[in-house]
Amino acid sequence: MICNEIVEVLKQLERERGIPYADLLATLEGAFANAYRKQMHLPQNARVHAKFTPDQPNCFRIFVEKEVVGVVTDESVQIPLEEAQKLNPALEVGDTVQIEASIEQFGRIAVQNAFQVLTQRLRELEREHAMRELNASVGDVITARIERFIGPKVLLSYGRIEVVLPEKHQSPRDTYEIGQPLKVLVLEVKAPPTERGREPRLRDMKVIASRTEPLLVARLLAQEAPEVASGDVEIKAIAREPGERSKIAVHSKNPLIDAVGACLGQRGMRVQAITNELFGEHIDVIEWSSDPVQFIRDALNPARVNRVILDKANKSALVVVPNNQLRQAVGRGGVNVRLAEELTGWTLEVHSEEEIAKQERSARRGA
Repeated sequence: MICNEIVEVLKQLERERGIPYADLLATLEGAFANAYRKQMHLPQNARVHAKFTPDQPNCFRIFVEKEVVGVVTDESVQIPLEEAQKLNPALEVGDTVQIEASIEQFGRIAVQNAFQVLTQRLRELEREHAMRELNASVGDVITARIERFIGPKVLLSYGRIEVVLPEKHQSPRDTYEIGQPLKVLVLEVKAPPTERGREPRLRDMKVIASRTEPLLVARLLAQEAPEVASGDVEIKAIAREPGERSKIAVHSKNPLIDAVGACLGQRGMRVQAITNELFGEHIDVIEWSSDPVQFIRDALNPARVNRVILDKANKSALVVVPNNQLRQAVGRGGVNVRLAEELTGWTLEVHSEEEIAKQERSARRGA
């Protein structure tokens, strides 16, 4: 097998098995180095490195790490000081040096043996690559496909990996059908215990996912709004009641970018895409403010607010709204005010102008 054939085989394996070319090459180089160590009867602790060199006839170069010594007792892993200093005058006893070995009588058979090792390790490499990708995806969104249901659990497939959506992580608005693609947030990657000495198989691994985490909404917004993904627009706070409503406070780091406008998109299309993915969950995007009065006003969107009176000692606020805005400010079941409290960190007491007027009249009569 000539060098360019090796390159093509590795590239084909990368395409077919999804294993990075660099990982395949590193495994092949390691197998070649081990084959050299065995054929040359080097001790097990001998440090042998192989480097793939497609521009040279033998395709590989072998380097053996040797210790610089005064008296050589094992020439396979040691080199005398005089000889070492011919390579590098700065070397001293106790240093190590990489010595290139001759492989004239070694090359072609060793490459074949190395490829046999690579073939044997393909499944393990595939597993390692999948694990790295999955572990890196914790806290990110993946798109999986619904495969089946076991009781209240929804089981999805992500390539050859099983994704589990537990009941407690399912949004009340969600509807599920076999074959349906679904965006989920990766919470955890689990590799079950195996028999001693056996690595877990890809089909044994499980991803625990969620559709209820506030972070899911943040990640979906980053997918829809490039300004969020780039960091020009920062998500400062997020509050969510799955299936009902989410509130997101955003802030622009770039004075030329309107944070709320960037998130909403033209005609609200970006937020609408998230609402569609979450089966109709309402999404409020507001401008974050360091001024608590303004932040509270905006957090109670879509209701209009007349006045906000702060009690800084208790981090609470009295919010007064027009008479016809009270129901909107509180929200169905109190959801709007609860989310506003979570978003701002302030305890809110919301009243209409009429309620405040009644309280003031009662207070005057009592006085």
